[in-house]
Amino acid sequence: NLPSTKFTCQLDAQGLNFSCNGYGHGVGMCQYGAQDLAKAGKNYREILKHYYRGVEIGIIEGAGF
Repeated sequence: NLPSTKFTCQLDAQGLNFSCNGYGHGVGMCQYGAQDLAKAGKNYREILKHYYRGVEIGIIEGAGF
């Protein structure tokens, strides 16, 4: 039930503590991470393939786009 998948985990004397950064939308792409990749020069295709491994990006013929 964490609000984001961007979190850190630390073990201390009181147990295991999770710290979240941001709020997720449930689709598996970190907005901050995607922004960092873009700032590093990655294009949208490279960013999508980073988060959604094994996908193919292309045009769907006859889809009306």
